[in-house]
Amino acid sequence: MKSRKEKRYKQMAEQVIMEAASEKDTNILISNSVVDLLPTIVKRELVKMDFQEQEMFMEEYKRKSKSKGTAYLLLLVGFHYAYVKEWGLQCVYFLTVYGLFIWLIVDIFRMPSIIKSYNQDVSIEILRSMKAISK
Repeated sequence: MKSRKEKRYKQMAEQVIMEAASEKDTNILISNSVVDLLPTIVKRELVKMDFQEQEMFMEEYKRKSKSKGTAYLLLLVGFHYAYVKEWGLQCVYFLTVYGLFIWLIVDIFRMPSIIKSYNQDVSIEILRSMKAISK
């Protein structure tokens, strides 16, 4: 009997979450392609913002975010860690002669996650600065 109640409770919770998600999507001005890249905490806060604040967030995000294409171009000359402001890794990268080129090969496959992580950090930083300014 307990398992039926648990299943029913779980179904109700999922339904509430789905309804809330559909309502939240209507409150976000930013395109879905960008929203999908943002961390959950930033998405939650964007829903609470009015359209003008969302537009300010998006302008700042576009200005500070990095692109994969540029990162790959800089990877060819070995400056991709400097692009994402990882100066310590950049120095080690040069000192080890690109990790005897093994590191270079690995970074070819890691580049999308490196850029995604950097852009997520940027979005959180922008959100924090917007909250600090508004207080």
